[in-house]
Amino acid sequence: DSAGAYVPAGVGGLDGYAEAFTALRKISGVVPSIMCMFGFNAGGGSYLPRQGSFLIQPNDTFFGLTGPGVVKSVLGEDVTADELGGPGVHSQTGVTDFVVEDEVAALKKVKELLNYIPDNNSQLAPVQETSDPIDRKTWDIEILLKKAFNSPSGFNTPVDVSIIIQQLCDHGDFLEIQPDRARNTIVALGRMGGNVVGFVANNSAVGSGQIDIDAAYKNARFIRFCNLYNIPVIFMEDTTGFRPGKDQEAGGIVQAGRAMLDAIIDLRTPRFLLILRNAYGGAYASYNNYPTGADLVIALPSTRAAVMGPAGIEFVYKKELREIRGLVKAKKETAQWGVDQEALLAKRYEEELMNPNEALSLG
Repeated sequence: DSAGAYVPAGVGGLDGYAEAFTALRKISGVVPSIMCMFGFNAGGGSYLPRQGSFLIQPNDTFFGLTGPGVVKSVLGEDVTADELGGPGVHSQTGVTDFVVEDEVAALKKVKELLNYIPDNNSQLAPVQETSDPIDRKTWDIEILLKKAFNSPSGFNTPVDVSIIIQQLCDHGDFLEIQPDRARNTIVALGRMGGNVVGFVANNSAVGSGQIDIDAAYKNARFIRFCNLYNIPVIFMEDTTGFRPGKDQEAGGIVQAGRAMLDAIIDLRTPRFLLILRNAYGGAYASYNNYPTGADLVIALPSTRAAVMGPAGIEFVYKKELREIRGLVKAKKETAQWGVDQEALLAKRYEEELMNPNEALSLG
């Protein structure tokens, strides 16, 4: 809670900030730190909290490099503190990890976080005894997946992956990190058999689970935290790939994807991949498979892994499709015949190049 450097102190006040920046940087990756944003923070005071491992910001607080007054004088823009640096802004950019109601709620969130993280990087996260058996059947997951895959939209049916995470964790308890940002991916801390694990999961309930810029950076930051503090990670894959589009390319999706990929390759804690459904192209290649260092990969029977999704038939069966469409165009066969033949090719493509047995046979 700081309005910035003390002006009468001169440059000496700035030296104090520099020393604080340096001290926090030196413990980064050695001791986890939790920062709470209380009140109004501007200037140097806005850098300090984000240097921590986690940042908690209550409602009706502000932090930013400049306040509304400076924005008005320099740019001539009228903006409120909340619009400039309130929790609604920072929770979307990933600057803030948790938004809470007030300072009391922030302290409660601190206690909740401490329940999952170790004291330093030479220790393991605290283990808690649990009455939830490790071999408990997860019937709800089976029901959820069957309902999704038997629906008219089949493998494209949105599935909220947080429900699956809840079913896997002891007593259904887990702590989602940055819950307001990039909902197409879920990162969370939970326990299985009393041991803390991290979850990185594509969430097809939002944007088909495609990995965009925000999702990639969100994943990368969380994975690096788990790597630093000895937390095993379970990746859960259900995505049709990286999000395409002009805005994503202009925004640096390649750089963001590379940050996520580097974090995954650098991960030295036990890590596992559970393929729930779709695993295509570059997203599959960069999402903790065996070549990138996974210790174990499990593919559900619902898995479809391939270089491309169903659209891949246009490349694999180009000759066959040309012949089918040529016959229909020449009116030697009916349009319905053409539809039926293409459906057979689509089925063949799925059986030969998208099924989990094929993927497993190739490693």
